[in-house]
Amino acid sequence: MIIDTTYRYTAGLILFFLLGCSSGGSGSDTSLGTVETSNPNAGADVFRVATFGIDTENDMVYAQGLSHSYWNSPNPVTQDLLLDIYTPINNDESRPAMVFIHGGGFTGGDKGTMPPVEFARYFAERGFVSVSINYRLLGDYGTLPQSFNDAIDTSPLLVNADREQIKAMYPATRDAKAALRWVAANADDLGVDPNRISVIGGSAGSYIAIALGATDFDDYKNELSPAEDPTLASTHLDDDVIVGSVVNHWGGPATVTLLEIVDGRSRWGQNDAPLSIVHGTADVTVPYEQAEELVTLYEVTGAYHELTTLNGAGHAAWNSTVDGQSLLELSFDFVARMLDLSVAED
Repeated sequence: MIIDTTYRYTAGLILFFLLGCSSGGSGSDTSLGTVETSNPNAGADVFRVATFGIDTENDMVYAQGLSHSYWNSPNPVTQDLLLDIYTPINNDESRPAMVFIHGGGFTGGDKGTMPPVEFARYFAERGFVSVSINYRLLGDYGTLPQSFNDAIDTSPLLVNADREQIKAMYPATRDAKAALRWVAANADDLGVDPNRISVIGGSAGSYIAIALGATDFDDYKNELSPAEDPTLASTHLDDDVIVGSVVNHWGGPATVTLLEIVDGRSRWGQNDAPLSIVHGTADVTVPYEQAEELVTLYEVTGAYHELTTLNGAGHAAWNSTVDGQSLLELSFDFVARMLDLSVAED
């Protein structure tokens, strides 16, 4: 069932002032001290505890995008879009994959900082192929469909919003979708089951992740023609991905709402990817009301969702625990259940 919910999300767009959730740190090509060369627990898809060493490949090019001096200005330059891969050292050829999307308010952040590195390593040590991606930020001024540019400039719903930040959502989400298609297109080489790909985000990364689980295949892809953006040819346009689950940390629905503002058609539906909503009640950057808004959306359509409320927690509360479990553990449990994975407990 698809519902028309365009005007319900006015607050969701006006209040999505994302200041980012990435902290310092960088990824490095290291591995655990003990390396397993074969699956020590036959029949298990993944493992509850750290089991495998990790091979790390940094700065792999997954696609290209255009960067302008300002929105759609002439003479853009072509920019490589990069990701890091964390592969468990085992003999499995059909592993689940986890794609992590960093935060930073669409103005900053990086795939090689914490928490992306921590999450990527955590999942890889337990049998997932982890991918941490970069995407174009506001300062890159990625190519913007004219319909989006006009709608953002003129919409009365955005009168108090940062229109520049909202424009940056388009190339960022376009790039993240391209990264998913890259994983699917290279599934054999990566040893990944293309039907078991999930997404985890933080803050701005969660806004993107939610869109990956709720929008149509053609969204954030077909709004531009190859003539307007020749780099689309690098984005594996024929490799659509059904996202198995989404873990949202303090994000909201704005990237999906943006499509509704442009064309008036809701994207929310019963077949949206199962969604974990993790949000602090004291978040002043992305208010807790946006978590409640997502719950309402999913309740109306009947799509599966779970809400984890972090009582008294603010934005980017990565060190939170719930009933003794870390957010890493909660994420692992949710994804394993949604993908119906066999989990070895020791």
